[in-house]
Amino acid sequence: MKDDKYLEYDFDNRISYDEDSDSMYIYVAPPQGQVGTVMVYTDKQRNMISIDTDEVNTQVGIEIIGVSKLMQKFNLNKN
Repeated sequence: MKDDKYLEYDFDNRISYDEDSDSMYIYVAPPQGQVGTVMVYTDKQRNMISIDTDEVNTQVGIEIIGVSKLMQKFNLNKN
């Protein structure tokens, strides 16, 4: 469920969040060539975390779908 806007590196805003889909993309570095995805985590509720890497194995971004649900699941919103 990738949106092409996530593949554009933005030097001014390195984190984007879409409230409608509860998804976040963290830009790490500009891609150097074609980008591929490595799945890090997925669950039955369709929440997921993936890392985008480019042709030279540079990590270019992290995509998280179901941000608020994952925070609740892993108790990440506790002080």
